[in-house]
Amino acid sequence: MQSFFFIRHEGKNVKVDFGDILYIEARKNYTRIVMENRPTMMVLVTLKQWERVLPREFFCRIHRGYIVSIEKVQSFDNKYVYLGGDRISIGEQYRGALPEVVTILVNEGTRKEVFQGLGI
Repeated sequence: MQSFFFIRHEGKNVKVDFGDILYIEARKNYTRIVMENRPTMMVLVTLKQWERVLPREFFCRIHRGYIVSIEKVQSFDNKYVYLGGDRISIGEQYRGALPEVVTILVNEGTRKEVFQGLGI
């Protein structure tokens, strides 16, 4: 699978690497591709179309208006995803989407319980 695609923008086919994308935002029938170190692009592509093209192991839909790059997520909670200096709302129906595709390690015990079996 290729790690890039070309998008028609301002009369040219412009190469976009999946790794450059922070998130994609719906704007009616258009979408806004927000990238690291590159200008934002507006393209006539719907989020439904993006979902068919983007690799699921790298992108996750978190809202009816947003798809985010999983690699670029710096943190998230039940309401927001934080990436690239932006805070993006998580839609109610998408609350479980990101936790399903990332690994989350949780300390389930106190320090004493963690070291209990080690004789400490």
